[in-house]
Amino acid sequence: MRRLAALLLAGAMALGLVGCGAGEANPSASPDPEPTQTPRELPFALAYDPQSSLHPITGQSQVNLDLAGLVYEGLYELDRDFVPQPALAQSAAVSGDGLVWTITLRAGVRFSDGTALTAAHVASSLETARASDLYGQRLGQVTGVEAADDGTVRLTLSSPNGALDALLDIPIVLEQADGIPLGTGRYRFASGQEGLSLQANEHYDRQVPYETIALRPAGGADERLAAFDSGDVTAVATDFSSSYALGYSGNYETYDFPTTTLLYVGFRTTGGLCASAQVRQALSKAFDREELVSALLAGHGDAASLPISPLHQDYNAQAAQGLDYDLPGGRTLLLEAGYTQGEDGRFYRGSQAVEVTIVVNNDSAAKQELAQFLADSLDALGVAATVSALPWEEYLAALSRGQFDLYVGEVRMTGDLDPTALLTGALNYGGYASSTVSALLADWRGAQGAQRSQAAAQLWDAFAQDAPIAPLCFKRGSLLVRWGMARNIQPTQADLFWNLEQWQVGESGAPA
Repeated sequence: MRRLAALLLAGAMALGLVGCGAGEANPSASPDPEPTQTPRELPFALAYDPQSSLHPITGQSQVNLDLAGLVYEGLYELDRDFVPQPALAQSAAVSGDGLVWTITLRAGVRFSDGTALTAAHVASSLETARASDLYGQRLGQVTGVEAADDGTVRLTLSSPNGALDALLDIPIVLEQADGIPLGTGRYRFASGQEGLSLQANEHYDRQVPYETIALRPAGGADERLAAFDSGDVTAVATDFSSSYALGYSGNYETYDFPTTTLLYVGFRTTGGLCASAQVRQALSKAFDREELVSALLAGHGDAASLPISPLHQDYNAQAAQGLDYDLPGGRTLLLEAGYTQGEDGRFYRGSQAVEVTIVVNNDSAAKQELAQFLADSLDALGVAATVSALPWEEYLAALSRGQFDLYVGEVRMTGDLDPTALLTGALNYGGYASSTVSALLADWRGAQGAQRSQAAAQLWDAFAQDAPIAPLCFKRGSLLVRWGMARNIQPTQADLFWNLEQWQVGESGAPA
């Protein structure tokens, strides 16, 4: 299988554009493997970057941030379907106008040194996050955080967000002089004669399967490859659409997890062929998303025709059908839009053949392979497509100036899967404008419970009618674990070791 190479993010934004540059899982497409042998007691060792900060909020190293789920907890955590589950939060109350969230904390929680968790700790951590590169943008609509006298935490918003809890998986920390904060999670960082390790947190309220997890210095991708292949590191996260992931070898099991990273096609809606919503619908129907995931991502993705994960409860499969792969349906839409189809199968406007240009960032051959896949798809529809592969700065300039018909993009969305930036905000390079969709988007963002589901149905129906962009798929990440080490592994995007307490380890299949 061909594999799509990495599409690297342009900056560590919570919601940022990646022009087919790098960034969770449908079990039917890539099921979690079932070991054929009894799990063995293998030493659990993970990589870390000794040259970078271990702070889970202000740190920049992804390999270090991957450890955060073992040490820290947030108010909420997202499960594998992107549903927020209470962690440090016990409950939340929302004001009638949707602008104030009051969160009650779970009682009896302590940091790893025995310090009791307070609302002040939560407020301080969230304020640190608001000023951070990693979390600042997702908390952009939070205008105030207050530790109330009754022990609750109050967050004030500039506009309602009924899914604010999906954004509050931010680590809550107790700052320390050495720059490595304490957490309330399963483990704590500890230094010893054999170097840095993770030691079980005696104040954590559940049993963990390992008392100690060794940490091996391996900050670079090549170092992690070597450490995993040698067995010095026994679990590592990777993105199989990246080039270096192809280097992993040896006996290991792969556990996919859904992500919020969306691959999509943007349309210039302000002129040219794609100014017509009917044409945009037709072009969307040319893209075989399932084949794209299979051929270019080796199955590590979830096909989606809407800008929300198909695993999410608000995905509207009925609306998505209007944009799903359907070449005959796409040709019918082009005919209804006034184009004619010649004997050569091409579409024409008068005597002029219909042609489009797809702009893509050229930082790898695999990015251009994706763009060519899309061009071939349009050719099968009857629309001639040319790929224009540009260096990153030229690519961004072309998008900013509207010098494209279509472009290939990638974005890591926030946990609430809010597409505002793509449809009406900073990433709306296609110039799309619709007061109806803007109003429906605001309604969905602010709604809760059953009202949110109803608002989602209306929003995605309107999206399918206008087709302002053509979502392709949500990528998956992968956790690689040495063969036979454990069973029942279920990673998530935010916590690779999400259900560690339920891992089955050792000869008995029970925690060792």
